[in-house]
Amino acid sequence: MTSKQWLVYVVCLVLAGAGSPVAAQATADYATDLGVLYGERYWLQAQKDVCIGVQPKTRGELQKAYDDWMERHEDLIEDLDARFRAMIKQASRDQKEYSRNFGKYQGAVMSQRQEQKEVLLALPKDELLRQCKELPGYLRSPKSNIPAKYPDEFKTVYGKK
Repeated sequence: MTSKQWLVYVVCLVLAGAGSPVAAQATADYATDLGVLYGERYWLQAQKDVCIGVQPKTRGELQKAYDDWMERHEDLIEDLDARFRAMIKQASRDQKEYSRNFGKYQGAVMSQRQEQKEVLLALPKDELLRQCKELPGYLRSPKSNIPAKYPDEFKTVYGKK
């Protein structure tokens, strides 16, 4: 495995656990910490989707809170997407391989999102409902801001807190 392939492999491994309810451990490793930041959106999206599924009447409130969160993070998410694509491009020999790798890694991200949904659905009903009830407030709070939630990972990727 070349060093570039290894880099993409590390990103994929990190994405498998990124954004999980388990507290992230900053590693000061660019690829790993990028994966943590990148995965947060997908973890929140999985939570939102599950909560809407179990409480359809909350769809409007949850979607609005999530949309507001996405809007607040728009520039950051675009940059994280660009950094993720750049790592895949760097690890690819040509455009054909890049396209194949990009599809493969995006598929891995979506697969992880599905697994995260299954983990949430396996929670005891009262715990899941509690989390769903708290989600809109959390999405609106400063605690949900990626740089605030993951200051060490943010520092690794961006060189500042």
